[in-house]
Amino acid sequence: MKKKIVVLILALVMIFSLVACNKSQPPANTPAPGNSPAPGNSPAPGNSPAPGNSPAPGNSPAPGNSPAPPPKRDPVIINAAWYQFPNSLDAVTEDIAICRYMMHVVTERLINFNPDSNEWLPGIATSWKRIPEKNSWTFEIDLRNKFHNGDPLTMDDIVYSILRLKDIPKTADVGNLIKSVSYSGSTLTIEGVNADASIAHRILSVALIINKKYTESGGDYEKHHRPVGTGPFYVTDFTPGDSLTIKRWEDYPFEQPQIDEITFNKIPETATRFMALETGSIHFTNQLTPLEMKAADANPKLSTLMVQTRLVYLMFFNTERKPFDNENVRRALTHAFNRQGFCSLQGGKVPEESTLFCGYDDLRHVSKNLPEFNLDKAKAMLEAEGFNASNPLKFTMTINSTSNPGIEMYQSDLAKIGVDMSLNIVEFSVFLATEGAGNFDMIYTPNRNNGDCAIGDLDRYDIKLIGSRNNSRFRNDRVQQLIEAMRIESDPVKMKTMAVELQDIIAQASPQFAIHTNTSNNAMDKRLSGVVVDRNGIVDFRYAVWNG
Repeated sequence: MKKKIVVLILALVMIFSLVACNKSQPPANTPAPGNSPAPGNSPAPGNSPAPGNSPAPGNSPAPGNSPAPPPKRDPVIINAAWYQFPNSLDAVTEDIAICRYMMHVVTERLINFNPDSNEWLPGIATSWKRIPEKNSWTFEIDLRNKFHNGDPLTMDDIVYSILRLKDIPKTADVGNLIKSVSYSGSTLTIEGVNADASIAHRILSVALIINKKYTESGGDYEKHHRPVGTGPFYVTDFTPGDSLTIKRWEDYPFEQPQIDEITFNKIPETATRFMALETGSIHFTNQLTPLEMKAADANPKLSTLMVQTRLVYLMFFNTERKPFDNENVRRALTHAFNRQGFCSLQGGKVPEESTLFCGYDDLRHVSKNLPEFNLDKAKAMLEAEGFNASNPLKFTMTINSTSNPGIEMYQSDLAKIGVDMSLNIVEFSVFLATEGAGNFDMIYTPNRNNGDCAIGDLDRYDIKLIGSRNNSRFRNDRVQQLIEAMRIESDPVKMKTMAVELQDIIAQASPQFAIHTNTSNNAMDKRLSGVVVDRNGIVDFRYAVWNG
């Protein structure tokens, strides 16, 4: 594993010249959507001052009056560590949060999202407009963007980047929401298949803009190991499953980051990552326990950043397999789950008592049908379905973590009522393949909200998304009717009525059950500031500053 030593003392702190541009800014300084600067207000790359702010040839001042060159500074190098690591840098095909954390500043999106309000912010697109009667959206594209290999951004690159969602298994559900993508000049039009107002939000949250010619010319290597994007950082070194180094791109035509280089390494053990942070061998890490966060707060050399995310942890039954095609068996095993005890063992997580819309209080409903923890009731229900000491229920829980005290507690509680639950612990890529193909009895996994809008949570029960978002492979005609109606409903009163009915049906059927929403626990060297974490847990180093 490659380790790097950060330069602790900077010769001088360089204050970067802020270029008026159409890129998203840190939340506190971001103009409201719709008020983004017009394309003509940012200097085009060809009109940018030469390095050092030297006047253009022919306009040089007389000898002796030349401005002094900017002071030199030592490069700012940051080391970060994650508990998982991707095998590919294509954040669309990989579809895991860790990959998106690292690639957020390499491959960009048409629009960005304010991490607090989730409003749209300028990205590669400078402005946008919805046309409800046509189920479409138009975007004005800033074609001054260019790729790391020097190729100019073209409208064909954008169309390719969006339509490829249809061909990738993990994003096909989103891609199928697209009816057409077209352009005229620098105006892009995306047309949805129906009146669902969340379609564009869901598409643009996962569609990363890549170089069509470069990607198609070299095949999988370019796409998965050396992606070419338009962001302020580019990839210099990648070892699948282990480490990644990205460097500041000097030709980035907009505001330059202050950080020169970031190396990400995989350190699976939480305690080891925290020790590396305490000793200074890394400068940022996440997925820490509450105890470690408390220790970081007490350490004068460290600071913490905690964000409540939309990532919810759930247990999924495979409703296509016996005996989990039986609603009573699923309810019995839900009654056997001690949600409060599980969350206590996870460092004091707050239990999630709803079946949908976790974190969205306007639609969230705690149903009276939701099974409460009751081992005696669970045992009686299983006996009524023919499972007893002479015919015990046996099944396998598939997980991708090496140790989980909450799962072990559940296993122990099930054993008390004669249920034999074995654990199948697999590597993460194997877990994803197992999950997608439905080759499991029951799984424990987080599920992120697709697009960070309340309607995105409906995906977990959509018949059309079995194998992608509907991990329990659940089918229910009335649920499907409600899902389709809610996606196009604009009346909040009607929406709430449908949401309550939907959640009551799901609580009774129990194809899956939520345990808790996740808190993104991050800690860093106190000299590092400006790191932003959004509600999906995405870490953004674009505006990070080292105050060494």
